Amino acid sequence: MRVASDGKFLDRLVPSLISVLLGIGVALGGQALGFWADTRAADERTAQAITRLERRLDAVEVEAKDARKAAADDRAKTVEIAGDVRNLVRSNARIETLLDRVLIQPLPRAP
Repeated sequence: MRVASDGKFLDRLVPSLISVLLGIGVALGGQALGFWADTRAADERTAQAITRLERRLDAVEVEAKDARKAAADDRAKTVEIAGDVRNLVRSNARIETLLDRVLIQPLPRAP
């Protein structure tokens, strides 16, 4: 059997090549569509995850801000209490000094 013995080799080759190329194009197009759909779904999931992370980050930042404010309030209250304690210690020392003056009797003088 001889190839193209009837002289129609190119007449048969061109439609065969077009058919093969169309088949490859359809297959690649289908793969591309599938890949595009998968990528789109992955992008949506990624966007949702990023949104959740941003919300968590915002919540953590708010908590940290509240914690810093509470710590500053606690430090201010501690300073205020320390000042009150110093005043009480000074007042107590003055009272002890006055009591010592009143209660300690002077020694009698020798004649």
